[in-house]
Amino acid sequence: MLLTDAARFSVDDVDPLVVASFACPYCLRVPSSTVFNLDEPNGSALLCRCQDCKASWVVAVNVGQAMRLAIAPPAGLEMQAA
Repeated sequence: MLLTDAARFSVDDVDPLVVASFACPYCLRVPSSTVFNLDEPNGSALLCRCQDCKASWVVAVNVGQAMRLAIAPPAGLEMQAA
C-alpha cells in the first residue's frame, strides 16, 4: 500500500524534526530508504520505505523543503537521488 503525505517542517528546523516528517506512518521508525525525486510534475517528493514493516509511502515537499534537503540533508536520513 502506498500512502501519500506532505512534509511538515520548516527550512530552519533542527534535524530531528526534519527526520520525523518522514517517519513510517505505521511503526514510526525512520525510513530504511528514501529516494529523492526532484522531477515530479507537481513538485518534489521522497519515496520512503520501511524495512521493518515493509511499508512504502510518498512524502511531498515544497520548494523550500526540497532546497533544505538538497543543501543541508539532516543527519539520520539516508537519501538517494532518483
